[in-house]
Amino acid sequence: MMVRNNSRSVGKSVASEHMSREETRKFVDIHPAAQASLPRNIDRGMFGHGVSDKPEPSTSGAYQAHVNLSEQFLSGAGGERSSTVLNWMDELKAESEDFINGRRDDLYEDEMKASLYRSAVSYLVDKIFQDLRWFAFEYNKVAAGTALQISSSILGEVTEVTRVNRKREAEETATFFRARLANRRHSLVIRGSGSQIEFYIVPVSQVMALSLVETEFAPVGVMQIKVNEQGMSWRLRDSQFAPDTIEELSMGMFARFVETTKKELLAEEQ
Repeated sequence: MMVRNNSRSVGKSVASEHMSREETRKFVDIHPAAQASLPRNIDRGMFGHGVSDKPEPSTSGAYQAHVNLSEQFLSGAGGERSSTVLNWMDELKAESEDFINGRRDDLYEDEMKASLYRSAVSYLVDKIFQDLRWFAFEYNKVAAGTALQISSSILGEVTEVTRVNRKREAEETATFFRARLANRRHSLVIRGSGSQIEFYIVPVSQVMALSLVETEFAPVGVMQIKVNEQGMSWRLRDSQFAPDTIEELSMGMFARFVETTKKELLAEEQ
C-alpha cells in the first residue's frame, strides 16, 4: 500500500512539473467537478422567464416585451392565419368571455349571500345567548344548588360530522353556530346554520353528541331568517308562539326549558 501511495504522489508531482501555471488553471476550469452545477450568483436574465427577482423599473418594459415575444414564438403566433380561423377564434373568445364573466358574477353573488346569512345567524345566536345568560344569572339566585341551577356556554362556529360510512369515516360535514344552557337534567341547544336557527331541549347526558343526537328530537322552535336589500327579518316557523322581539323569543325559550325540567322532577316524585 505504501508503494501505491508514493506512486500516486510522484505521479501528481511529475504532472505538476510538466504543466505551466496557465495549463494548470485551464485544467481546473474545465474539470467536470467544477461544472457540476451553476454558480449561485449566476445572472439568470439570460434565460428570460427564469428571472427570480423583480426587474428594475428602467428595464421592466424590455423584460415584458421579451416575455411576450417568447410566448408568441412558442405558440406559433408568427404564422399566417386565414380569415376563417381568425374570425372563428374571435367569436370563441367573445363567447367564452361572456361565459366567464357570467359565472364570476353568479359565484360572487352566491358568496356574498352566504356571507350575509352567516353574519346574520352569528349575530342572532349571540344576541339570544346574551339574553339567556342574563336570565340564567338571575334565575340561579333562587335555583343555586338544586337540579334547576343553570350553566351557560357559547361554542361559536363549529364544524361537525353529520354522516359517516360503515368504516366510521366522515361523508358529510356541516358548520353550525352554537350556544346552550344546561341544568342537571336538560340542555337548551341553540343551533344556527344556513338561513335558520333551531332550538332543541335534549337530555343533558346526550348533548355532547351534538348534531347526531339532535336529529332524534323535534326542535321546540325554528327561527326562519331572511336577508335582503331592506335588511334582516325573522319569524318563528310553524309555531303558535309569535314573539315580536328577540327578547320575547328568548323569554319564551327560557321558560319552556325551565318548565320541561320541572315537569320531569314532579313526575319522578309521583
